[in-house]
Amino acid sequence: MTTNDNAKDIEHFNRWSRTYDTSWVQRYTDRFHPEMLGAVANEIAAPNAVLDVGCGTGKLLHKASALWPSAQLLGVDPAEGMVELARGRLPSATIHLAAAESLPLADSSVDVVLSSISFHHWSDKPAALREVHRVLRTGGCFCLADISMPAWLAALFRHSTVKSPAATSQLFREAGFTVKAQHRTFTRFVFLTLGVKGSKSG
Repeated sequence: MTTNDNAKDIEHFNRWSRTYDTSWVQRYTDRFHPEMLGAVANEIAAPNAVLDVGCGTGKLLHKASALWPSAQLLGVDPAEGMVELARGRLPSATIHLAAAESLPLADSSVDVVLSSISFHHWSDKPAALREVHRVLRTGGCFCLADISMPAWLAALFRHSTVKSPAATSQLFREAGFTVKAQHRTFTRFVFLTLGVKGSKSG
């Protein structure tokens, strides 16, 4: 994704932010959010800090707060409109206006990173995954749910930023994660990938 394409993408989400929660997208994301949180809870019972990268209006963080009421909630999104709504929904959370490639957080400062239907918008996926790895504590989890498709199908779309499950898994490993799980969610083209920092690669 070029710089110009990225700017257009952000502006699109700024315009969409006011109606995003009532859009068709939310009917799908609401259904696999519990699966994401459950996958993380199987690894970490009580995280101290939870970060959502590409947090949008804060719906996933809101669900995380119900599961882990004592956790510090953090969000990052490059669209100002989304950040404004997330801050309104979660006044006790810290929501940053920033991109995944430059997370405004200290090294080893969070236990859990989540990202839902955001990954294919990241302009530099390897750099962003290194950032996620950097901010996670040893033993921390990164749970990603994103649109995915087989490599042969992705190849038909020359400028597509959607990755195959195998390509996503490889990017995780290159960033330093051990991939603990990867599977399709209820919908055919959304895959969940769970990575852990600090374990030896299998």
